[in-house]
Amino acid sequence: MRRTIILAVLLLVIVSFGISGGCNNNGGNGGGNDIPDATEGFDLELAIELGELALVAYEQRIQCINGGKSAITVPPEYNLEEVIFEPVSSLLNDTCLDDDGVISIAFIATRDENIYVSFRGTANISDAISDVVALQIPYNFVPNSGNVAFGFLDVYGVDASSPIVSTILAKLDELTMTGNFNNLFITGHSLGAALAFLAFPDFSQNVGMIDSVTMYNFAGPAVGDGQFVTTYNAEESLNRISFRIVNTNDLVPMLPPQGLNCTAFSYEHVNGEVTITFGTQLPPLPDFASDDCDLITIGAQLATYGINNQDDILEDHSMCTYFDTLCMMGSSPGTCSQRAIGCDDGNANP
Repeated sequence: MRRTIILAVLLLVIVSFGISGGCNNNGGNGGGNDIPDATEGFDLELAIELGELALVAYEQRIQCINGGKSAITVPPEYNLEEVIFEPVSSLLNDTCLDDDGVISIAFIATRDENIYVSFRGTANISDAISDVVALQIPYNFVPNSGNVAFGFLDVYGVDASSPIVSTILAKLDELTMTGNFNNLFITGHSLGAALAFLAFPDFSQNVGMIDSVTMYNFAGPAVGDGQFVTTYNAEESLNRISFRIVNTNDLVPMLPPQGLNCTAFSYEHVNGEVTITFGTQLPPLPDFASDDCDLITIGAQLATYGINNQDDILEDHSMCTYFDTLCMMGSSPGTCSQRAIGCDDGNANP
């Protein structure tokens, strides 16, 4: 399944870039965001906990496919408060056993004074299409916040009335109004990381009665332009914390190609990079700057690059290996590895 999805992504890159249309270079190279040293304030044990919850989001999809919505669980130390479903076509995707029009995309859980929101990463053809529709549209959850990838925002929701984000915000408002919850944690891997990026400024400003908002994500692609990055980084403070954990060999955090100052296609990364290293070092990416914002050419180059390196791309992007690598760095590697939910059960979770 994972190999099929990755191949579909690579082929759909060409389609999505073609749909995006040509871009005109506005001059200059656009420049990437200078990432500061994010080690200060980074909590490895918290990263491991949130990595486990990112794996749980993948496992819930398998539970829903095999057993239906009522089969969805979280580890026993957490209380499952809400499962969020996305509408999908059963012609292209596996769906929940008792509902052939949806599949789980996120969940909300609680423990002690904490609320957790975990977004699932790419696991079906619909997700793959969302991953590669890179034409940008405005991010409207915070005023004057620039533009983000249409594909990611289409999953999250273009405004507060959209089904997924409205369901999440309604549950968060309910929990914060009726419970003694002080801390909100957001996580996700791959597509889930992109959704976590979109959620961080939204939740930081639009979820009331919460003391702190903390986001740790894994293998996240860039999601927005320089204005979005500026707005996002401005949200960070003593009680608004964001980290993005990146395998230095992982292709996905290098995408969409950054530093290209193209109309409706200009991507930068937010602050907070924390790097780990595992897997196989990939060959350098093509020099997309020489393509003068011809997105069809860029897409074709990316597809060729991906097909030629697909085995290493899968290895370097695996959430299971992200989690295992963090566990080996943590205080209890043996115990930690037992929490790698879905990584050894034959379900081929990422």
